[in-house]
Amino acid sequence: MMENKGIIIRRKNLSFNIFKIEIEAPELAAGVRAGQFVHLEVPGFSLRRPFTVAATDQSNITLVVRRQGQGTVALQQATPGTELRLLGPLGRGFSPPTGPALLLGGGIGAAALTLLAQRLPRCTFVMGGRNKDELWLEQLNLPSSVEIQYATDDGSRGFHGNLVDYACQHLQPGMWVAACGPQPMLRGLQQLLQQREIPGEFALEQRMACGVGACMGCACKTIHGNALVCKDGPVFPAQEVVLI
Repeated sequence: MMENKGIIIRRKNLSFNIFKIEIEAPELAAGVRAGQFVHLEVPGFSLRRPFTVAATDQSNITLVVRRQGQGTVALQQATPGTELRLLGPLGRGFSPPTGPALLLGGGIGAAALTLLAQRLPRCTFVMGGRNKDELWLEQLNLPSSVEIQYATDDGSRGFHGNLVDYACQHLQPGMWVAACGPQPMLRGLQQLLQQREIPGEFALEQRMACGVGACMGCACKTIHGNALVCKDGPVFPAQEVVLI
């Protein structure tokens, strides 16, 4: 973990309230693991915001951001050349085994899985949303080794149903599953993985203040006791988290 300085290279809207921002930060790009995040200081705001690193190349990192408050609006309006301060990489990332991998991302939760998809030899990556207007995964230019699929509640694109419904029909013995999304989705997947004895890991979405485990503000429950999403996670073995 270290304090990094980054420079905004470019920004692109992915949907009506989702955008990606590419930041030049060579040291961070070289050291981040899939599933880890950065704590970003938005110009003009005192509190940092946590964002999973969605993609990297030799010099740059990409963040996928949901516009939902003044801080993210300010970040969306920041122009190329703006300098940012980032703390990271933070947290525990994914530890995928070899073999077939199924990635399931609900809404903005898909952003926590895209760097993993970029680094796996092959995988199927399914993004879920309420309708086709919420889907943006193909705009991230993932490698050809990633099979992109979609699931929508209204059937307007891809599989007709949610990601738990998709998993019910497509899970196979020998698979490993990575998922991120709303708690009801993760709870349904957890039950399904347990029933079929399929291993996996979940990246938890949680509000964070400090990002380093000092404020104790992002506690979650596991079968081993309380844990902190920012320090002990955000990635946990699927059967270890207690989803209320």
